[in-house]
Amino acid sequence: MYVAGRVYAVLSKREGRVLQEEMKEGTDMFIIKAVLPVAESFGFADEIRKRTSGLASPQLVFSHWE
Repeated sequence: MYVAGRVYAVLSKREGRVLQEEMKEGTDMFIIKAVLPVAESFGFADEIRKRTSGLASPQLVFSHWE
């Protein structure tokens, strides 16, 4: 679960807000759904991969305007 902790740290640093957490039954996959400001999303995927040694795979999708 140390990987999730590193993901949460990056999200927090980038003003992210966790919306949902889900453990995929029968696997070791843990899904974190979150939102973060667009300005904070630049370099996010690279930082997540670096901080988790490639164990986390981010997927960025535009959600909404605030």
